[in-house]
Amino acid sequence: MILRSALLLGTVAPADQPAFDAYMRDAVVPEIGTYPGIRGVTLRKLVQADEGAPPLYMQFDLLFETLADMEAALASPVRTAVRDRIKAGMAPFQGTVTHVVSESLEG
Repeated sequence: MILRSALLLGTVAPADQPAFDAYMRDAVVPEIGTYPGIRGVTLRKLVQADEGAPPLYMQFDLLFETLADMEAALASPVRTAVRDRIKAGMAPFQGTVTHVVSESLEG
């Protein structure tokens, strides 16, 4: 299995957090779930971190069967539309977004 994680490194003002979090959860996650070949999507929000850890605010985890499935999903018109939806809600977020891809080593 392939896991593609989008890491939102930064902050959202406390007053903006409820609306921002709800937008990502209620508008963005369901749309990511329509990517072709996706097996699942999970949204996580940081609760606690070690001292000195990067300023992770939120994380999207997208699960695919294969790297080829992930690459096809990322090249799809569906993803283009979802990226526009994400951008529309990102104004309260101050920081950077980075992506990492990992492979499960379990059976």
